Amino acid sequence: MTVYQKGEQWEPGEFPAILAVGDSWFWYPKNNLLEALSRHPKLSRDFRHIQAVGYSGALLQHYVGAGSLAGDVRYNLSLNVRLHYNVFLISGAGNDAIDYGLALAGSCHGITEPEKCFDPVGLDTLLETISRAMGTLIHDIRWAYKNDGTMVRPIFIHGYDYPVPDGRGFMMGPITSGPWLKPAMDKAGVDPDLQFRIEITRLLIDHLNDLFALFEDMANDVSYIDTRGVLRNDLNYQKDWDNEMHPTWSGFRKMVDQRWIPELARWGIA
Repeated sequence: MTVYQKGEQWEPGEFPAILAVGDSWFWYPKNNLLEALSRHPKLSRDFRHIQAVGYSGALLQHYVGAGSLAGDVRYNLSLNVRLHYNVFLISGAGNDAIDYGLALAGSCHGITEPEKCFDPVGLDTLLETISRAMGTLIHDIRWAYKNDGTMVRPIFIHGYDYPVPDGRGFMMGPITSGPWLKPAMDKAGVDPDLQFRIEITRLLIDHLNDLFALFEDMANDVSYIDTRGVLRNDLNYQKDWDNEMHPTWSGFRKMVDQRWIPELARWGIA
């Protein structure tokens, strides 16, 4: 079971059958979705080696067009490389939302209804930007294999579960990142009550998941995996959430076990 990163040489007999394009949920050191998936005992042995494209902090639009990672995607979809891949995973939109300030209104001071903290125009722009990039990436994958027969090569996209904007960031030795949610809410003047802020993140996550669900197209072998409701959002949430944006190792394993494996099993991958 190997998750290859850019530039790493494939080991003989361990060529990856999965191409995973995504941000930190695929990349956090030793604690990410790909590691949890590749190590799951129910995953088919034929799919235990994965090639990852992306990096922590990447935006979806980085993978398409003139994006900074589009060249890496094109390389992996080139003739002599793409022949190894039979499954595709796409993860993204969290950093896009942060880049847009969570689509919050310029000032949320005095607002007591979570849905009114969003800027309607900003939210629509955020979702349109994500939709365009996601659609283009799916198109680019499908286009690369347009002349390669009728073999089924499914694409899996996933949403996010409900995080807690408690101001915890990532820390590993001297490496730190975040927090991401609390600063955006502080800047917008959102009521500091944590439960109120949790409701705002819940609404945002629902918007993102509703968008991703639109891309599910079984006729085109595109599957959306809904992971909402897997991780704890109560007083014990820190057992499932390592920080504001990323699950713990056990949290990722729960997601894979409860939502990913059942869906992959429908395709004969688990």
